[in-house]
Amino acid sequence: MAHTAQRAHIEPERLQAIQSGLRERGLDGWLLYDYHAANPIAGRIVGLPQPLSRRYFVLIPTTGQPVAVAHTLERPPWSEWSGTVRVYFRWQELEAILGELLKPGQRIALEYSEADRIPQLDRIPAGVLDLVKRVGADPVESGELVTLFAAAWSAAELESHRRAARILANVAARGFQQAADAMQAGSGLSEWGLKESILNMLAAEGLVEGDTIVAVGPNAADGHYEPTPQNAAPIMADQVLLIDLWGREEGSVYADQTWMGFMGTEIPEPVQQIWRTVYGARTAALDYLERHHSDAARPLRGCDVDAACRGVIEEAGFGEYFNHRTGHSIDGDVHGLGPNIDGIETRDERRLLAGIGFSVEPGIYLPGRFGVRSEVNVYMGADGPEVTTPRPQTEVYALLREGWQNSSNL
Repeated sequence: MAHTAQRAHIEPERLQAIQSGLRERGLDGWLLYDYHAANPIAGRIVGLPQPLSRRYFVLIPTTGQPVAVAHTLERPPWSEWSGTVRVYFRWQELEAILGELLKPGQRIALEYSEADRIPQLDRIPAGVLDLVKRVGADPVESGELVTLFAAAWSAAELESHRRAARILANVAARGFQQAADAMQAGSGLSEWGLKESILNMLAAEGLVEGDTIVAVGPNAADGHYEPTPQNAAPIMADQVLLIDLWGREEGSVYADQTWMGFMGTEIPEPVQQIWRTVYGARTAALDYLERHHSDAARPLRGCDVDAACRGVIEEAGFGEYFNHRTGHSIDGDVHGLGPNIDGIETRDERRLLAGIGFSVEPGIYLPGRFGVRSEVNVYMGADGPEVTTPRPQTEVYALLREGWQNSSNL
């Protein structure tokens, strides 16, 4: 479906900010491209969240109005466009228009990443890159433009995120309480049963597109475990219980958290050891952010935060059991378009600029035994990082011990 009822637009203030960003980086323009939602960044910038069925381009120059290049069948989405619209039908017409818009020697920002270093930024097909190079333009990675104009939060979104974060933390604690109550009553509760209950609580609190991972015992050793009615394990005594949950208010940005409990009155030393290591790694990441956010001589990058976090786990001898990046961008998607906290899966060397949010979530997963993950969210404010997760966990909750709730978000 072409979704031609939507209307492309860029607010004047936003256009001015983008053009200022282009000039500051010595660029001559930003060429946005999409075809069947191959590049969600383009849709987010020009206000077309749903895919079109034909290729479109938008060139944002350093001054003046942006130029859209659209197929003749798909004129309606551009009917309210404040800039120029160039229409094509034949492929020869499309290539001729691009040849007119792009000049030899121009430095043009595009959603590509050399050698696919950052897959979430590498959205432009090789053939489109060929077209740009054919006219003599110089393609430049659009990473920081994407960070600033597709991933950064507004002030209203930050407040919405904080509200969602409080709800998630409270719902996670209520989920742990439900598991403990069921255990003490002998009524039985499965991962799936607790998942359904958590989803109902998220919906009742007004969050949308929420979901949760509930994993007990050995299942918590699978970083992307997903319980189903068929495979869900019963929540039993003397096992870890992991709750990872996320959601957002309508039209806003996500919050995403992971919490750890243990179905007993005392935490066994093996679990304590893994928790201390994970907690130490989380602390190291947050300390790195705090120390370096204002260091003008050293850019604050997601890959370096990942290294600081990962180093703690590797030094403790558990490096092979931490098998994912330290964190991911958060915006209108739970896994957003901004910089990830990642130097292991990808080489995310993008700077962590003010206005963006992301997760910090180290984990250690011991196959066949148990896993531990601790996830908080961070907002990069103008004055430095803010941990937006309320009362971040400092110890595994012993869920059958009286008073564990005192350090939770109940």
